[in-house]
Order: sequence, then C-alpha cells, then structure tokens
Amino acid sequence: MKNNWVITVGRQFCSGGAEIGHKVAKALDIPYYDREIIDEAAGILKMSPEDIKKHDEKPPKLWDYPGYQYANYWYSEDPSLMLPISIRIAEAQFSAITNYAEKGPCVIMGRCADFVLSDRPNVISVFIKADLSQRIERACRLYHVSEAEAKKLIKKTDKIRADYYDSHTQQVWGRPEYYDLIIDSGKFGTDLSARLICECIERKSNEKPNL
Repeated sequence: MKNNWVITVGRQFCSGGAEIGHKVAKALDIPYYDREIIDEAAGILKMSPEDIKKHDEKPPKLWDYPGYQYANYWYSEDPSLMLPISIRIAEAQFSAITNYAEKGPCVIMGRCADFVLSDRPNVISVFIKADLSQRIERACRLYHVSEAEAKKLIKKTDKIRADYYDSHTQQVWGRPEYYDLIIDSGKFGTDLSARLICECIERKSNEKPNL
C-alpha cells in the first residue's frame, strides 16, 4: 500500500466499528491491532493481560492512585509509581500504538490512537457512529440481552470511552473536528463503510501534490 497509511478507528459501542476495522485491514492486506495493544502494554509493564484489561479504555479513578491506599508510595524513588495504574497502562498502550505505526501500514482500534498519532501525515482518523436504535438491535443480537439492557450497556460503554478519551486528550470524543472521516454505519452498513475507507485511502495515495 502506498505511503504506509495508518488508519485509526474510534467507534461508538455496537456501531460495528471493530467489524469495519477488520474488513479494512483484510481488504488492504495490513495488520489489525486491537486486543494486541493489550498484550503489548502487558509486556511493557510486565503485567498480565488480564490486569491490563481491567483498565483498558477506562478513565483513571481516585482510588487508582497508589497514595490513596499506600501513603509511603508517595516517597518512592520511582516517580512513575505515583501515577494511577490506569495512566501507566494508557501510556504503555500509547507506546505500543506508536510502535505499530512506525512498523508500517495498519488499522488501530480506539485507545486515543488518532490523538497519539495526530502529528503524522500518513494517518487517516476515522470515527464510526450509528443511530441508537440500530446499536441496540446489534447489542441484543451479539450479547443476547433485552432492549433495556442493551440500551443501558451502550450508554455506559460510550460514557466510559468518552471519559477515557477526554481525560487523555483534553478533546471531546466523537467531535467532527478531531477526525478526518466520520461514517454512519447504520446507513451504509459495515461492508460499504469499509469500502468507503479503502477508497479514501486509495484516492489519497494517488493524490497529486499541490504545486
């Protein structure tokens, strides 16, 4: 693929973002990174992937601070121990994201990747959205829950993702000005949404420089 394009994908919960990301990666024959970021961060921090998952894409809480429970941590010779575990995990994930982008073209899901890589000219940031009713239907089908439970799960997960993104970027999750392309997967479906992203990449790759 020309220009080593990196595609970052932010997504509302149950909008089909992961499915679209997979289809884009397959169509362009490039790596797809999502859960792999957890494993990479676990290696960096020498923690288990299971412990990383507990804080994955979640904002820091007051009780995450070591000093909240163990006052002597504040006098540690290692300043990093004064940071909440969720922040240390996020920073490890950001390092993993940067490493993936440096390796070559790929699709990277969530975790503020659009912000982390915002200074790179070969990055296309995408945000996937859909109407709540369509996301509820998808959640019911995927997670075998009632409509009421699906709606509650969607709102809770979206809030967690928004708080995580906002706390690490000082930007507002899902705001149009922070993305290159916003797609309503409810209107276009996952197949066409993936094709639209691929077509944008192809057109950008063949774009003539401004003279």
